[in-house]
Amino acid sequence: MNRRRFLYGAAGLGVAPLARARESRVISLAGRWGFRLGPEGAGPLTDEVNLPGTTDENRRGTPADPAKPIISRLTRRFSHVGPACYAREVEIPGDWAGKQVSLFLERTKSARIFVNGRLVGAEASLSTPHVHDLSEAMTPGRHTLLVEVDNTRNAPGGDSHAVTDQTQTNWNGILGRMELRAADPVWIRGVQVTPDAARGAAVVRVKIGNRTAAPVSGWVRLAAEGWNHPKAHRPPARRHSFRAAEGETALEIEYPMGREPLLWDEFTPALYRLTVSLEAGGHRDLCEIAFGMRDFRRAGTQFSINGRTVFLRGKTDCCVFPLTGYPPMDMAGWLRVLRIAQSYGINHYRFHSWCPPEAAFDAADRLGIYMQPELHVFGGKDFTDPERRRLLTRECERILEAYGHHPSFVMFAWGNEISAGGEEMDELTRHARALDPSRLYAAGSNNFYQEPQPPVACDYWTTYWTAGKWAEATGGPDEKYVRGSFAKHWVGHVNNRPPSTMTDYRASIQGVAVPVISHEIGQYQVYPRIAEAAKYTGVLRAQNIEAVRDRLEAAHMLDQADDFVRASGALAVICYREEIEAALRTPGFGGFQLLDLQDFPGQGTALVGILDAFMDSKGLITPEEWRRFCAPVVALARMRKYCWTAEETFEAELQVANYGRGALPEGRAQWVLRSTGGVLESGSLKAPPIRQGGLTSIGVVRAPLGQCPTPSRVEFEISLAGGAVRNSYPVWVYPAQAEVRVPPAVHVRRAFDDETRAILARGGRVLLIPEPGQRANSAAGAFVPDFWCYPMFERYSPPGTMGILCNPEHPALAGFPTSFHSDWQWWHIVKHLRPVILDEADPAFRPVVQVIDNFRRNHRLGLIFEAQVGAGRCLVCSADLPGHRDQPAPRQLLRSLLAYMASESFQPAARLDAGTLARLLGNTPGAASA
Repeated sequence: MNRRRFLYGAAGLGVAPLARARESRVISLAGRWGFRLGPEGAGPLTDEVNLPGTTDENRRGTPADPAKPIISRLTRRFSHVGPACYAREVEIPGDWAGKQVSLFLERTKSARIFVNGRLVGAEASLSTPHVHDLSEAMTPGRHTLLVEVDNTRNAPGGDSHAVTDQTQTNWNGILGRMELRAADPVWIRGVQVTPDAARGAAVVRVKIGNRTAAPVSGWVRLAAEGWNHPKAHRPPARRHSFRAAEGETALEIEYPMGREPLLWDEFTPALYRLTVSLEAGGHRDLCEIAFGMRDFRRAGTQFSINGRTVFLRGKTDCCVFPLTGYPPMDMAGWLRVLRIAQSYGINHYRFHSWCPPEAAFDAADRLGIYMQPELHVFGGKDFTDPERRRLLTRECERILEAYGHHPSFVMFAWGNEISAGGEEMDELTRHARALDPSRLYAAGSNNFYQEPQPPVACDYWTTYWTAGKWAEATGGPDEKYVRGSFAKHWVGHVNNRPPSTMTDYRASIQGVAVPVISHEIGQYQVYPRIAEAAKYTGVLRAQNIEAVRDRLEAAHMLDQADDFVRASGALAVICYREEIEAALRTPGFGGFQLLDLQDFPGQGTALVGILDAFMDSKGLITPEEWRRFCAPVVALARMRKYCWTAEETFEAELQVANYGRGALPEGRAQWVLRSTGGVLESGSLKAPPIRQGGLTSIGVVRAPLGQCPTPSRVEFEISLAGGAVRNSYPVWVYPAQAEVRVPPAVHVRRAFDDETRAILARGGRVLLIPEPGQRANSAAGAFVPDFWCYPMFERYSPPGTMGILCNPEHPALAGFPTSFHSDWQWWHIVKHLRPVILDEADPAFRPVVQVIDNFRRNHRLGLIFEAQVGAGRCLVCSADLPGHRDQPAPRQLLRSLLAYMASESFQPAARLDAGTLARLLGNTPGAASA
């Protein structure tokens, strides 16, 4: 018998099984191959390389030019774009005579196969294994096998992240398993399993190959067994007779799984091993394949699995694997990646314009991750070109055939931000659904984003808004956004709406009939970690990070690099949390896809992750802390603001977003207002039964704030289910009085004019808060960190800043409770900030409160800074605090600065002469006071 095993993590269906046969029926092709750059026929292959591997790993191609460093992305140490040839001698054993012989290449690029100099096959799939029937060419004896790989032929259209950067996917080589395989002349070509959990059955499609030149009769036997669940389950085996003509015969067999089959989902990813055995005309074959029983469906405007509502907490995977430049081909590598993401509450992976290898689905099957691969399409008009559309249709079919049995493969989309071909994409959607109805389909992610269109044939809609016109988008009432930040910084609630926890997207999804997933939420940049460049020991070099180091050193701020990471990262976490909770607060919402949990070190260098490109933590937040707001069950507080005064009564509505295993029983929700000195107020609310699959309101908490010390930062903590569900929110409490008194010793000035100079010359103390129009030498202000990366969207004139950095122990901030980074109490202060550019100051000069600039400009920016000027002392605040005295936080910061300046602590160490200060402020000596 030809025993071929579809071991777990080895299934290549529809084309040929990715199975390991007995050693006598498999010849591994891993090892040394002859090599030459260029196409077949261009000359002898005098070089040698190791396969599986890439030209980059073998250090073949054009070396990077050290005189021309690349600073917009990672640098390939060796690059090659175009064809390359790989060849070796192969000995076919005598007992393979009359067998079906196939060449199996698990993953490569567009490839042509030559045996003894004759072209015998060609394949262009970028997503699935290449399998070539070499039965006629590979007879017993010695043969020369040559594979020509071209990484430009059938390359994706549009402007892909990875293709543009030529670092992550533009490799040349062969990856994964490389084998010659022999099978009996009647054999199992492929197996597909379509589960129907509701009916307790699976439809098994078996493709039988027959090259005997005559019809044969025989049978196949199906036997399934659960293998990774504590509950043993073995449905009765089923035998099915068939008659197979020459060529290929397709069988469709219903396999009852019993009354209570083991079900697969994110909480219990139960898997079955299906053994398919064949006997026909004296020929035998056997294979095994893993599958799961699950029904992933659309349930109104949400998703469901096996009847339970699912909220997708997604990560966007942009194929970032910095050591190799390509994804892991083994399950261990993917288990590491997916387990890290899962530890941060992620239950869903969207593969940005690419499809991962088999090992990724294997790992996701085991862990319970909901996967959405995409075709290799990024923008553009691929679907309007008939030939390109034909290739994409075939690629879609191959992906369904190769990976369709995986229970984790629940969604499929045609690409990223496709701009044309709506009807053609709908046609492909209907075609795919007819081939395999066991998953949900979408025409793409954020298609027609400049003017979003509701889906026609799609099962769900991934978008960042549901109505409006991008060219005119100003954040007005006609735009219906489903995320909180955008490249156009004047759009999005996080930066443009006074902070609260009230925003949700229910109005934006009203009237939309399918689930909406918010597209690529976040994109909050974290300052580059200089030390990370040393981790790039593989095929890529981080010259972009090295360039940041050099720029920062030239700007005299290299000593602050780690602090910039900590402060900008802390702000990014705060903003990501608001993005996630806004989605969870939305009734009937489908989910979100982060961009990203990890960095994307290309496309201008977009370090937008709380994890680095290696999926290692930056130390910004622990997985446990992140899961408080990104988990199956999350406790939420709806507060109309973060900053309160002592005369007010704090008020928050408690809600629970429950997308866990099931309903939570009736109980008590505990809450507490806690300061550094202890508990200020506490209580509990009776929590009704909390249904699975949506939001449940528990009640409203009210607590007078008169007992709170002012000013202070307090924590509002909520918990339920015995503390298993817990969340907390910062709350700032300020004095009630609106009046701000200026101490007699302090002069508040709005311009650095002659009178201000005279006060300083007399030894006076000046709080200088220039009028907004008088801060010419300044940058723009924003609360959020720079979007994606400054070079990418510089055309929109973004502020480009990344939050504040300060020493919270500085006496100037003694009356203004703060951490070292931006938090919500800074929102009204920094939103319309014009931080002063201090590049001309002494290299050692540091502001009291510094605004972190992006890595491209690296200005030294001052929000608050102080110096001795002549005989006097001056403190400059570039935020218009007097203009926002109606808000408690700006008012309190002004009080704190005034109190500091009136005290003996006001002794600036730095000195600036009047002329330098005037230039820093962009003033002329005779400027009039406002």
